[in-house]
Amino acid sequence: MRTSWRWLIVAVAVVAAMPALAAEPSSNAPAAKPAPATEDITVIGKRPAVTSDTSYWVEDALPDYPLLGANFAQGLIIWNHPDPWNHIGTTVPPIRAMEGLAALGWDVIRLQRNSRLTGGLGGWPEVDRVVAQLAQQVESARAKGYRRIILAGQDVGGALSLEAGKKISGLYAIVAFAPNTGIKWAGYPRNITPLPTDDWAQVILNYTWDQLEHLETERLFVFFPTDDEQVPHVRGPAARDILSRRGGLPFLLIDETSGVRGTAGADTPDFDAYASCMNLFLAADLAPKPGEFHCGADEIPLALAQMGVRPHGDAWFGYSSQGQAIYLELPAGDHGVLTYGWGAGANGKTRPGFKTLDARVSGDSFAADLAPDQVIRGMRSGTLVRLTVDQADGTRAAVVLRHLPSES
Repeated sequence: MRTSWRWLIVAVAVVAAMPALAAEPSSNAPAAKPAPATEDITVIGKRPAVTSDTSYWVEDALPDYPLLGANFAQGLIIWNHPDPWNHIGTTVPPIRAMEGLAALGWDVIRLQRNSRLTGGLGGWPEVDRVVAQLAQQVESARAKGYRRIILAGQDVGGALSLEAGKKISGLYAIVAFAPNTGIKWAGYPRNITPLPTDDWAQVILNYTWDQLEHLETERLFVFFPTDDEQVPHVRGPAARDILSRRGGLPFLLIDETSGVRGTAGADTPDFDAYASCMNLFLAADLAPKPGEFHCGADEIPLALAQMGVRPHGDAWFGYSSQGQAIYLELPAGDHGVLTYGWGAGANGKTRPGFKTLDARVSGDSFAADLAPDQVIRGMRSGTLVRLTVDQADGTRAAVVLRHLPSES
């Protein structure tokens, strides 16, 4: 429901804005009024008193998660919102994955860009000024005592985060969802479809390659969705090649093979399992090895440590359809106990843990009662276990678990 109303608002605004995209701006149009020298303000905390002449400001990103402060938070995330060409970019909340990180103890603020004053189409003409604003916020956060700082964003906000990584040193992580520069949108002058044109695609791609080659950070997360409406060109393979050649950078790349669709795909339930993996990748308790980080493998030690389980015997791991990390240990024969563990979930609100349960085994099938109104049912098939969990609210979560090597 939350995602639906948000994108309904966006859709209405897009329809309203489309006529303005139907023709090139007139060369006789009056020049934009110079912004006053005092237009830029930077405040970490609740929304400051901004006016129509304010280009940039900083405010708390998630009202449900008040800032913990540098002494208590895991670190600080500075969120950069999607493309504001329709003038509502500042009203679009951060994606759901940011709420999960906030629930896990990260402070999240957002750098707001007034699109009416900062270049209109994505603010990319003002990229140097945005990077300067981000640098100022990073410096301010460090002065407050934040040890870990993440730049994150979606769409143009994702590209701005990557671009800032080329000029801001000492970042803990950069997180970019469907990064896009917003350069040369279609619709001038023959149609009004807000998509980048093929003629300019290489320009957009070159920005991505340059950012990935030159940014500096301790960890990098990048998501290239399937069927990205704004960059309809596959970027995953080339991005993986660039990042792999860098050698020392730990990176988690979710590419077009994920099946998570659309520029806003990271804000849908289809992304939840990847969000859980991303949360573990960004955790301070994990020290990822240089090179590519593989979900379903590299995060397992930390995930199991959070659950409080130590694998021995017939052990399995995977993510549920609701994005929760799941651990399973089956009895050796037709009788015995089953160990069932669970993680924090994509929203970060579940306390990880495990239970040992009496198992009912029949051949390759098994069942156990997690609670009076929650039943676990599963079936082994080679190196996989297919599991369902009936929930108290009447829903059912499905899980595909993979067998863990005995040394895990």
